[in-house]
Amino acid sequence: MTARPIVSKLDSTRLAPLLSGSWMDAPVLRLRALLERARKVAPPSVPPDVVTMNSRVRVRYPGEDESEALDLTFPDAEGLSVLSPLGAALLGAREGESVQCAGGRVSRRVTVERIEYQPERERHFDR
Repeated sequence: MTARPIVSKLDSTRLAPLLSGSWMDAPVLRLRALLERARKVAPPSVPPDVVTMNSRVRVRYPGEDESEALDLTFPDAEGLSVLSPLGAALLGAREGESVQCAGGRVSRRVTVERIEYQPERERHFDR
C-alpha cells in the first residue's frame, strides 16, 4: 500500500476553485483525485522533499542525458501550469519518485531528481 500523498492546505485551498467547474480533462481529474485522497497539512509541516505549488523541480525523462528545471505554477503565471498533464503529475510527488504523465496520445514517466526550491522549506508562505 502506498502512503497518502501530502499537499499543503494552502495549495489545496487555492486549487479548489480551479477544479470546481465542469471542465473534465485528464489533468483536472487527476488533481481532483489527488486532493480527495491527500493528507492536507499546514505549510510549515510540509516535508521538504514534496513538490508543492511554486516549487522549482529538476526532472529527468528516461533515456535523457540532461535533466530539466521546471517551476510548478498556477495557470496564470509563467512556468509549468499545474493544469498541464506534467504539472498535475508533479504536484505532491517526492524527490526520487517517478510519476506517469499522460499527454495527448503519449504517456511518459518522469523522475523528480530534486526540489531546488520549495516555498514551504524556505518559509515563504505567501507564494
